[in-house]
Amino acid sequence: MLNMNALILIHIRFIKRIIHIGRLNIEMADVIKKKEGFAMYEHFILLHSDYSEGKRIAFHQVHQSVLGLKDFKEVTDKLKGFYPELSFGFHHVKTEAKTWESVVEYDKFFEDVFPVNKIETFTRFLSDEDEITSFDIANLITSKLECTHLKLQKLLYFFYVSYVKKYAEAPFKEKLIAWQHGPVVEEVYNTYKKYGRSSIDELIEDDNVLIHKDDAFKLSVYSRFLQTSSYGKYLDVLDETLDKYESYAAWSLVNLTHQPGTPWDIVTEGGRRLNKVIDEDLIKAYTMQH
Repeated sequence: MLNMNALILIHIRFIKRIIHIGRLNIEMADVIKKKEGFAMYEHFILLHSDYSEGKRIAFHQVHQSVLGLKDFKEVTDKLKGFYPELSFGFHHVKTEAKTWESVVEYDKFFEDVFPVNKIETFTRFLSDEDEITSFDIANLITSKLECTHLKLQKLLYFFYVSYVKKYAEAPFKEKLIAWQHGPVVEEVYNTYKKYGRSSIDELIEDDNVLIHKDDAFKLSVYSRFLQTSSYGKYLDVLDETLDKYESYAAWSLVNLTHQPGTPWDIVTEGGRRLNKVIDEDLIKAYTMQH
């Protein structure tokens, strides 16, 4: 027979075993609770495909509850009413993150889709507005690099010159004006001048709404160009422009625009007559010689 000490030892071990099993059960329950309470995000996607142009764009909204579908449907139903001739596809995806990347990771079907989360941007794409503005170019530049508005103006100018040289036409309708520190698009200047000498850290839209430069809005900027029939021209010329001039300081770019024989130098007569329009024909003539 077992003595009393042995019985007590067995009893203690038995209790410890029960406690251990109990702890395991508690830990398992916690894991289950965490899984059940893990944040999931509802992605509502209205997809439009233009197969003639090989482009796909999506109006993308994220909610933490499927109840958000009601508001999304109200917006998209109105949109479909405005464009009855266009085809749309609705998709509902649930992921563990808010990002579009999580949607692509979930389903590679969305890999070549450009998402936008502003209905105005999506509508502008659908309206097939083919006109690019200086604001669009400014948005694209500031989505690619941080710069002051002085440097932005010079990059806009060199983009304009490069585009005219390559395609013999102006990339946008806004005029270049010869100011003291070089060519300026006045409409863009008036929007960005608030930054002074600081780097621009936000995107500007035509309606003067400030939008922080996160990845979603960078995609939104690119989608603006995808709606045009010649989007490849703009992107290629801008890449070439930035490859050549991005490393220059703002004042170095100013000095380049002031070189003898440049459009700025010609129209201002060496800087003596400022605030003159640098017209497209003058830039065309300049590009034929340089």
